[in-house]
Amino acid sequence: MRPEISVVIPAHNEQSRLAPTIQSISRARTSGTRLEFVIVDDASTDGTIANLVSALPRLLEEPNIHIRVESLEERAGNYVARNRGAEVASADVLFMTDAHVEFSKGWDDLVLRRIRPDRILAATTVQEGTGFKSYGCKLAVPRMGTKWNSENGVPGEGRKTRAVQVATCHGTALTRDLFKRLGGYDTGMILYGGGEPEFSVRAWLHGAEIHSLSEVEVQHRFKSRDQFAVFLDSIRHYWVHNCIRFALLYRSEIGCLQVVQHYAGLFPDETHEALKMVNQSDVWDRRAFLEQNQIRSFDWFAGYFAVEDESGREIL
Repeated sequence: MRPEISVVIPAHNEQSRLAPTIQSISRARTSGTRLEFVIVDDASTDGTIANLVSALPRLLEEPNIHIRVESLEERAGNYVARNRGAEVASADVLFMTDAHVEFSKGWDDLVLRRIRPDRILAATTVQEGTGFKSYGCKLAVPRMGTKWNSENGVPGEGRKTRAVQVATCHGTALTRDLFKRLGGYDTGMILYGGGEPEFSVRAWLHGAEIHSLSEVEVQHRFKSRDQFAVFLDSIRHYWVHNCIRFALLYRSEIGCLQVVQHYAGLFPDETHEALKMVNQSDVWDRRAFLEQNQIRSFDWFAGYFAVEDESGREIL
């Protein structure tokens, strides 16, 4: 029988965490849902897949699960990996997550009951041992990144109370058909940064909605501050490029200039390199394509969610 949910997991150097993640997600089911795990190995160098293969006999003892592995020959990043996973997935419902998470009990039943053809479900992020809890993310302007959303609407008070601006990379559920109609994640985004908010904004502008699925909690293993700082330093020019690309796809001319000015003031060398990459990309063709297909504008999004500029300036 076909799986009911395909759990798509990009993995890069997740040797010790991938198998426990698969097992915990499987055991958190309460409805016996048939699961397919699509693991996309993003050119790991630590034996991630070899370790997974050795754990398969134990993992396959879990009822109604199938594990499929796709491998990328060169490091491509989460956005390309998620697209590959969605492309080969068998189920009609996709759950995008990470290789270092745990799901709350009953997540499967809630997803299947709440999913709709034009609705993305945003799971709640929690952190073990802390009081941290976030219901998706908010768009952060002018940097075109995200910030955690600590406020959740009450069901029944109206559509807007359940709306989420940005679904997180480890807690995004939607139909495979909607993912395909939206075109998946933007492969012009390199390695890390900007991909999740761009995908979510694009979904809203194309007529889909993102709803908080607050009852489904995803416990996410975060990097330490020092680990994240080292990681960000290694890919910062890509991150700056992605956020500028995001702005160029949707913002007004003056709004784009505000974003470039923001990054040029913080990271002049990386911004110079990012602008060279942008200039060599398909960004203007991509913008024209999106404008032909979207039914809402970025101004609509900013107004609907009352998005505020973090620097205190008017959003232009």
